[in-house]
Amino acid sequence: MKKTISLICFVVCMQTSFAQNNYVDSLKTVLSVTSKPIDRFTILIAISNTAFNGGDTDSATCTALLQIAQQLKNDSLLAISYNIIGQYISRVKGDNATGLDYFFKAIPLAENAHDKRRLSSIYFDMAIVYSNLQNNEEFGKYIRKGGENLPDRSHPMYDFMLVQYQRGMATYFVVNHQPDSALVYAQALTTTSQRINSQLYIFNSYFLNGAVQDQLGDKEMAALYFKKAVAQSDLVKSAYSQLRFASIYIPFLLANKKFAEAKEQSMQLLNGFASDNNDFKLKGAGFMRMVFDSLRQPDSAYYYAKKEIQLNQVIFNQNNINKIQGLAFNEQIRTIEEEARQQKEEEQRKQNIQFALIGLGIITFVILFLLLSRSIITNTKLIEFLGVIALLIVFEFLNLLLHPFLEKITNHSPVIMLLALVCIAALLVPLHHRVEKWATAKLIEKNKQIRLAAAKKTIEQLEKNEE
Repeated sequence: MKKTISLICFVVCMQTSFAQNNYVDSLKTVLSVTSKPIDRFTILIAISNTAFNGGDTDSATCTALLQIAQQLKNDSLLAISYNIIGQYISRVKGDNATGLDYFFKAIPLAENAHDKRRLSSIYFDMAIVYSNLQNNEEFGKYIRKGGENLPDRSHPMYDFMLVQYQRGMATYFVVNHQPDSALVYAQALTTTSQRINSQLYIFNSYFLNGAVQDQLGDKEMAALYFKKAVAQSDLVKSAYSQLRFASIYIPFLLANKKFAEAKEQSMQLLNGFASDNNDFKLKGAGFMRMVFDSLRQPDSAYYYAKKEIQLNQVIFNQNNINKIQGLAFNEQIRTIEEEARQQKEEEQRKQNIQFALIGLGIITFVILFLLLSRSIITNTKLIEFLGVIALLIVFEFLNLLLHPFLEKITNHSPVIMLLALVCIAALLVPLHHRVEKWATAKLIEKNKQIRLAAAKKTIEQLEKNEE
């Protein structure tokens, strides 16, 4: 284990000096020589985190995480797995509704594990989904819930979660045009992002402060902040942050008649920031149309309007493909969950069978002890009561033992299974009556012998006293 952890630490440290692909390849190399489930889980988390910060992830990483978490039966790991599956489905596949389903699955698991760091992460990811759906009220609701569930200040991830909360609240108030409230969180975001030295959140702090200053009417200060954000943008791989920045900055440029720079920024979006992201391109085409509308060049504006329509169609088609792929992925997840459920039920059934056998053994021992004891006079009612308990335990034992077999041959039909259990009971009850009759007769005979022995002993004692 120490060797594995050392390898992970080495690879993590090398991330800053290697390209992302090299970093992921290094992680996969470590993964290939790692057998312990919890260590494999840690490496897979590092791979998925790298992917979400600018690379491509795949369903295999998600399913592997869930399988390990199910194997280890750990609520915290299950919460992490469902959190990452939700991220994959919503961000990569664009299926926001299904992504939210997985986030909601993760919440009670994180609560059971008292894992506030994970719980806040889930709420922040849900907020991003609602932001993508342009539902700002739900966005604000889940940002606040994430803030209410921040880990303790002593937690090593506290600042990382705090900076997400500050970014979310600043964004929420900017969208709602409440600059005074937004300013508080934007300034706090600047302080925290610089303290943790995060290029991503420093970038966010710059353009959110720019948006706040713009809404407050200080155009010069807004331009200064936006200029800092532009200089920082090349270091940022997050698609969400790049789109948020463009959606704020380009309208600012258009409003201030800086058409050349607005065109330049729009072209970067249209080119997908050197990636093949159609959402970027769609936004870029829309802004290019707005630029040429402002420049009163209708032919160019019409060209980009047509490009918007084409990109909308491409995105629609891709979303349909993603949904089809998502159905297959969801079935993989459902199969893993079903296998885990069946395994849990089988283990519970075996445990219940053991308890039934123990209970039956205890009752049988007590009955035999009472029947065979040569010194205890026993009430027949007690034997009858213990006999009924034994009958119920035997019936439950046979039910547990035969239940999987009955399900298989009856094809899960409740009516046929009930009839089968009635037949079993019909065989057990007469047998119980015979055993009970034998036990009662045996008990009466034993009690007579005890009483007779006691009487003989009393007579002998009296005869000795008379002598």
